[in-house]
Amino acid sequence: MKFAQTFIKHHVMTILLYILVVVFGFYSFQNLPLALMPSMEVPAAVVYATYPGAGPEDIEQQVTKKLEGAVAGLSGLDTLQSTSSENMAMLVIRFTNDTDMDQAMTDLRDKVAQVKSQLPDDASDPTVMSIDIDSMPVVSVALRGNDLASLQSIAEDEIQPALERLDGVASVDISGGYEQEIAVHTDASRLKGYNLTISSIGQQLGADNIAIPGGDLDNGSQTLAVRTDGEYSSIDDVKNALISLPAGGTVRLSQIADVSMQPKDQDAISKVDGEECIILSVNKQSGSNTAQIAELAKAEFDSLLKSNDSLQWNIVMDQSDYINMTVDNAIQNIWMGVLFAAIVLFLFLRDFGATMAVTIAMPCCILFTFLIMNVLGITLNMMSLGGITLGVGMIVDNSIVVLENIFTYRADGYDRLEACTKGTGEVIGAVIASTLTTVAVFLPIALSGGMAGMMFKEFCITIVALLLSSLIISITLVPLLCYFLLGGTKQQSIKPQGSGATPITEKPLSRAYRSSLNFLITHRWAGVALTVVICIVSVLSVSQAGMELIPEMDEGEVSVTVSMPNGSTMEDTAAIEDRIAAIAVDTIPELEQIYYSTGSSTSIMSSSSGASVTISLVDLDQRDRSSADIAKQLRHDLQDIAGCELTVSTSSTMSMSTDSDISVELTGDDYDQLAETADDLANQISALPDAINVESSAGEQTPRVAVKINRENASRFGLNAATIGGLVRGELTGSTATTLRMNGEEYDVTVAGDEDVATSLDALRSMQIPTMTGGTVPLSMVADVYTELSPQSIVRKNQKETVTITGESESGDSNAIKAAVDDIAAKYELPDGVEVGEGDTAASQIAETTGTLMLALAVAILLVYFILATQFNSFSLPIAIMLILPIGLLGSMILLWPTGNHVSMVALLGVIILAGTVVNSSIVLIDYTLQRRQRGEDKNTAILNACPRRVRPVLMTAMTTILGLVPMVCSSGEGSEMMKPMGVVMDDRYGYLHHRNAVYHPGLLFADRQRRFPPFRPV
Repeated sequence: MKFAQTFIKHHVMTILLYILVVVFGFYSFQNLPLALMPSMEVPAAVVYATYPGAGPEDIEQQVTKKLEGAVAGLSGLDTLQSTSSENMAMLVIRFTNDTDMDQAMTDLRDKVAQVKSQLPDDASDPTVMSIDIDSMPVVSVALRGNDLASLQSIAEDEIQPALERLDGVASVDISGGYEQEIAVHTDASRLKGYNLTISSIGQQLGADNIAIPGGDLDNGSQTLAVRTDGEYSSIDDVKNALISLPAGGTVRLSQIADVSMQPKDQDAISKVDGEECIILSVNKQSGSNTAQIAELAKAEFDSLLKSNDSLQWNIVMDQSDYINMTVDNAIQNIWMGVLFAAIVLFLFLRDFGATMAVTIAMPCCILFTFLIMNVLGITLNMMSLGGITLGVGMIVDNSIVVLENIFTYRADGYDRLEACTKGTGEVIGAVIASTLTTVAVFLPIALSGGMAGMMFKEFCITIVALLLSSLIISITLVPLLCYFLLGGTKQQSIKPQGSGATPITEKPLSRAYRSSLNFLITHRWAGVALTVVICIVSVLSVSQAGMELIPEMDEGEVSVTVSMPNGSTMEDTAAIEDRIAAIAVDTIPELEQIYYSTGSSTSIMSSSSGASVTISLVDLDQRDRSSADIAKQLRHDLQDIAGCELTVSTSSTMSMSTDSDISVELTGDDYDQLAETADDLANQISALPDAINVESSAGEQTPRVAVKINRENASRFGLNAATIGGLVRGELTGSTATTLRMNGEEYDVTVAGDEDVATSLDALRSMQIPTMTGGTVPLSMVADVYTELSPQSIVRKNQKETVTITGESESGDSNAIKAAVDDIAAKYELPDGVEVGEGDTAASQIAETTGTLMLALAVAILLVYFILATQFNSFSLPIAIMLILPIGLLGSMILLWPTGNHVSMVALLGVIILAGTVVNSSIVLIDYTLQRRQRGEDKNTAILNACPRRVRPVLMTAMTTILGLVPMVCSSGEGSEMMKPMGVVMDDRYGYLHHRNAVYHPGLLFADRQRRFPPFRPV
């Protein structure tokens, strides 16, 4: 009682405190970083190394297995998967959820460093990196204008350094261009005549183009540094370089080779709207403001390029646009929820002052929450804003309870001060208990591990801060506002009891409610039957809704991934992309921009045989079709393109955190047998009506050239496999001998063999190999040269040969497609030595996440029971109150299927939240019913007298919560798909508010047993 009186008497202090809250709340809101999703640390790491010119088998034997052996003994290791493909080995290491990733990454780097010396000389040093979802590019820009070499130079020398100096930028990647090099193409016949090899020429060029510090020289009173300078300064210096001959004498390089400046082989082709360009991708530092960095990067681009009219730039990807639209949409939903809640209050209370009191308190509560978020370092993202949106209707519950009790005291004739202090003091305990029961359900979620814990931690913290803020405001600010706004005299606008006012229980709606309640009390079978019907309908509805891990969001992009056979040129791949782009332009009227790339100089997954086409769509409010509908149509339109594998999907930020809907793993010792079995099984799975993008990790085998050393012949000429292999590699691939510095630029000097050698098998067989005796022999004399089939990639899981069949569900029903695939796999007759198992599917991740959330639900229910038992000092009464939970939780998902939503992690979170909120109204009803029982009324009479008197605050809190969630449920803006299932689940609660008075009645039977326990005293 004195608590509220203190804040009312010291009203100046109270007002100034909340002015500070408002000011700092606005300041915090302006400074909170913007992000699409919370920062999530995935317990996984990647190790990759390149070995140019090596096939999958060579990569597996010489690189992959050595790296696997090094990291297999890491502490906390969950799974180890490796992929050996052309030119590259990649390991994906997954750790258990409780692993200390900082220590694990340190140990991993140490293990990898130990095997660096065991890898081939031409292999790159292994790169170790953690998987950080938050470090993905925030903005990508296409640069067009001059030739690609000039654009590359401008991007590397001017734009990249300027962007990397920006605060919050981690790195800038460049792709699509090429660099100039000094190409030295040797003449095979002249090398044969002079008895020279490509490797000896490269060694001599490297030794000749060098500057070596010579130390210091005393010259009189001065000490001068000595530098021996032999560096080349022009192309002519390279051409005129003197090459020593084995037999003595020298020959100029230009006499045995063609030396010229030419572009390096392009490792990526990027096009925007059909025009070749350079792509610059800006990566942000973890935890930095995504939207702010994107704006800074775009401003820097504009500043750097506005003085160069010959260059054009346009944005091909900008996370900040979608983030800003999502945040704006969420904030709009928040203020619409506040407006709807205020309208409900006015319709129920019919008092402008009371409505204003709560309406003023709601924004203060939200700003208070922004202040807490700023202190805790929480970003403005879909989860944190979703928590505020969800809590808008809930934050008025405490204020309504306080306000209703103050109204009651005013009606009893108390003056403003007494009504506000006594009314508030009487319900402080109940308000605290009600808030704690709601807060209790969020603690298990925030503390749970796995994806659910990472994804919803900030959601839980935000809504807990919101509820605690509402608790503080309801017992401090609301009494003060009521004191000022409820009128100046005792009887102003309020009729005391006995003055002719119509009792609330005699009003028409109350009489109708009492009649229906009386029917359910006297006909309990009707309540039981209705409960059974609702349970059956709920089960049927949930079974039809299907399941998914995370709701799919429409981010306005459709992606087409092109998989070409190994050995395909980038020009072949680009031609396929051009066909895809032409079809997309003709068939997608919603298309805004199309961007496609072949290979990438910055991606560890890239190769010249893979490519992607990204189709950007107009904003969601400017089109009638979703991105999923457009992707489905495009998938049909592209069926006639042959010679490649096409995967059409919607682009989603959260897609990286989910597994495939279909994943079947085959393990064994014979890789060819695994590949054959996987192809046959994949054909059967792809025949399922709902299966799309079904493919085997083995893929189709592609031809390659094998050089099999004839050891007897080779030994006659003093040759071995290493010597022959090195000569073949140098002839075909070449090597960088040295670097030429010219006009402030650096150019690689690359020495390669005669280009004619790489034109045919016969030319390769005729390649001359120098012998130890000074002569040469054709390669065919010391080796057999022929073609053979080779796998595109070799996958190993936990150091065993593995082939994985993956695919997606067109409808998105992961559980249904998994059941169909499991049925096919169970009936399939496997060859001897082949085992089948389930891979990492979305359904398995759903099951794991569901188990985590169900455990959190059980803990939440237990915590709610503890709080209620402590509050009411009874073991049985909390059970009576919580009897509403089973039907309430099951029935809360009844509308998911009719509204087109799936049972997802977000929807299950809404069910858990109901565990704490659904009992609040029961507390109010049972509390007053027990008070009537203590006055001597029998059980039925107490129910009929108590419920009509307490149903108004119950309906007010329910309606404010429901209407506060209406914007979340009905919103069609960007990002609304993520939180919509939770809003549907929470709004289902409205139907059960009317049914609750029937189903909670059996719980009141416990009231007759209260004599066994200490007397119950309502708070």
